[in-house]
This record gives sequence, C-alpha cells and structure tokens, in this order.
Amino acid sequence: MTLLDEIKSGESRTLEFKQELPQDARKWVKTIVAFANGAGGKFVIGVNDKREFVGIPKSIDLFELKDSIADTIAHTCEPQIMFDITAENIENAQLLVVTVFPGNATPYYVKSQGKENGTYIRLGATTRNADWTALDELSNRGRHVYYDELPFTSLKVEASDIKYLCKDFSERAERKITKNELKNLNLFTGIKQDIATNAYAILLGKHDYTSRIQCARFRGTERVDFLDKKEYEGPLCEQIDGAYKFVLNYLSMAVEINGIVRKERYELPPKAIRELIINAVIHRNYQMSSSVQVAVYDDRVEISSPGSIYGSLTLEEALSGRSSVRNRTLARTLEKIDVVEGWGTGFKRIFSQCDEYGVARPEFLEIGDMLRVNFYRPSYTQNGDKTAINSENGDKNGDKVAINAKNGDKTAIKFKELILNYLKDNKEARSQELSLYIGLKISRTKVYLSELVEEGKIVANGANKNRTYSLVKLKVGHLEITK
Repeated sequence: MTLLDEIKSGESRTLEFKQELPQDARKWVKTIVAFANGAGGKFVIGVNDKREFVGIPKSIDLFELKDSIADTIAHTCEPQIMFDITAENIENAQLLVVTVFPGNATPYYVKSQGKENGTYIRLGATTRNADWTALDELSNRGRHVYYDELPFTSLKVEASDIKYLCKDFSERAERKITKNELKNLNLFTGIKQDIATNAYAILLGKHDYTSRIQCARFRGTERVDFLDKKEYEGPLCEQIDGAYKFVLNYLSMAVEINGIVRKERYELPPKAIRELIINAVIHRNYQMSSSVQVAVYDDRVEISSPGSIYGSLTLEEALSGRSSVRNRTLARTLEKIDVVEGWGTGFKRIFSQCDEYGVARPEFLEIGDMLRVNFYRPSYTQNGDKTAINSENGDKNGDKVAINAKNGDKTAIKFKELILNYLKDNKEARSQELSLYIGLKISRTKVYLSELVEEGKIVANGANKNRTYSLVKLKVGHLEITK
C-alpha cells in the first residue's frame, strides 16, 4: 500500500498525520514513542483532519524542520529511538514523513515524564498512556522474557496436578508424557523445590478467574438476545474442547453426494474453528482482566481475544505468515501434545483449510486492545440477509426498531453509550468500525449514529465512504473541550 492509499484510509495503529507540527512537542512526541513500542509507524506532516493534502508552507525551511524534529526526538525520548525523516510530494503537496522503526529495547518513554507516566502505546488510531499491564509486557519484551515463563508463586506444584497433566497430555499425544518433559517445557522450574510458572497455572485453569472461555449463541446477527451461553473453566485443553463442541453444536450440516455416497459435513471447516480457538488462547494477553469470547450468530462465528497483535508485528504481517508469539511455553506445550500442529503457522493453515473446504476465509480485525475474528457462515449467505432486506423495505419490524430507538428504550441507550465511550477513547471512527465494536449490523449502527448526531452528542465529518464520527467539542476561550 502506498502512502497515498494509507492516508486515504485514515489514521491507524501505524499512521498519524497533522496539518502542521504542534509547537508543544509533548503533543506529537508521545506518538513517536507509541510507534517505537509497537509495530513502528509513520508520522506525516502536511495532511489535515479531512485527509486533504495541504502540504508544508513554502515559508518553512524543510531542512530546519527536519533537524528540529530529529533533535526533539533525540533529547526527549529514551531509550534511543530509530527513525528516518523524508520529504515526499503527493498531489502537488510537500509532506514530511517521520518513519519510526519498531524497537527492541522497550519500553520507550518521554524522558521528562518518567517511565511510568511517559510510556505510550498505540491502540487503533489513538495514542494512549500504557497501563500497568501494557508497561509490564513492554518491560518483558525489552528483557526478552515471556510472561507465561515467569514464576506463579501463589500456586504450589502438587503431585496430583502433575499426575493429571501427564495423563491428559499422554492421551492427547498418544504417547507417554513424563514429569521431566513438563519441566523441560518450563511448566515449572527450580532446583531444590519445584516452582510453578504462569503457563503451569494457565494449563491447569488456576491462573485467575478471567482465564476462561465464554461462549454464547445469540439470536440473529447482533449481540442482544441470548439463546444459550456457557463458561468453560478448568484445565485449558478442556476449555478448548468445550468451546469447540459448543460452536459445532450450532453449525448447520450440509449434504454432499458423490456418486452413490452421501456425506454430511459442517458448513464451516471444523479444523479451522478449532485452530482459531487455540490461537485465541495461545496469543491472548493473560495479564488483562478479560476472557476469550466465542459467539455464534446467524451469520457468523465470532472469536474475540484480549490483547492486540503482539510485539512489533502488524496484523497484515501476521496474516501473511510472520509470527511473534506472546506465550512461548503455552505454544510449545500445545504443539508437543499435538493439540496444535505447529505454532507460528496457524493462519496459513486456517486459510488452506478454508480454501480446500470452499468457504470464505475468516476476517481478522484489531479493535483497540482486542483481536476479533469473524468467520462467516455460508448457510446465512445462501438464505439471504433477511434483516437487512426487511429493514430496507420498511417492514413493521424494522420500523419498530427505529421507533424504539427514538423513544429511548434500554437497548438503544445501551448501544449509544457504547458508541460514546468508544469515541471518548478514539478521536474519530467510521460506522463500520463502530458496528464491529458494539456488535450490531451496520444498518442498525447507522440509525443510532444518526440519532446521536440529531441529539447533538456527536458530529459527522466528511461524506459517503470517508465519513467519520467524533464527539462534539465546545470552545471555551482558546480551549476545545469534549462535550
């Protein structure tokens, strides 16, 4: 993707632009720090909030501006950040592009603010202060340490738990797994006394309450009405088994006839479903106080995992085959016992299974500090989107939804609050992005967005495909305050 295409697509985890360089360095240096702590990024000067290429005024000396930016980064950031500054001409506008490279000495921070307050990360198109979990993970990355290999001192290594793991793992691997193998995998450490690691606690289901998989079946295509829900706790492999069976229970069966042979098969490849669930538990951030969620809708299977793409990888790089594992011991252990074929090749294997099965590949999305997968069900596509058709034709049910939203029913209020909360953390967002975040169809989301605009709580910027939404800002003197 060219820089022009990137800018037209809007700001992202790896792109931010300004019409001019803010005089207060703190307003832009934090973005440079956030890029270095993540997958790198480009900070572009000469583009306004409407994605128009206004360029740098000819009255400004580009060489002096370059030197000023370079000196500011060198003197205000720590450790040393690697970057490059180039001038580019796009649509007859002179732009300055600061390309920040992902760093290996994380966390990077603004020196004057200190490590705890001056460490920033990139979530979506926003720059935020790193909370303690993000700061801890960055510190581990900088020391080349994996969280799941660290000691979990509150849990004793009991003979009964070792016996359970050896028995369960042996049955899955179809060969004998011994205590020594568990120790070699770093499930516990120590010389005179066995000390549990986080991976040991996670595999036993004794890490914390959020180390579980929440499953739900919703009516229709929105996260509103539960038809069924279950929470799987306990040993990690049993959680995976339970979530996998839950999904299969709600998938349709298709019939294939080859000659005289009649064969039934699930509408989506079971191996890919299982692989997606395993990926979610291997790559999730176990320091975050949320759980893996697996939801089945009429039109899709949705899997949400706490934590964005790990380290210096972008989502595009991960999908193309590059790997950066967050929990090395978990990945190695599940590979050792044949739960997963080989860590680092999951996405490619999933895509291959979908291609062989003749179904569309899953959709992967980064939504803030969460990775979401949408696996669309062919049975729904073939039957047609009845909800969308009825809504467009103005049927009674569709009209009722709009009326209820205007009358302020609890459902409408709930989703509007979700939209406002998201816009508080992200300065602007498209309707599609908001639709994915709140778990509603795009048509329903647009109804709520229109009403929020009418209520004067948000504003619509731009038109058609380029339209974004942001909170209303009140001007008090020279200050802009979010309403």
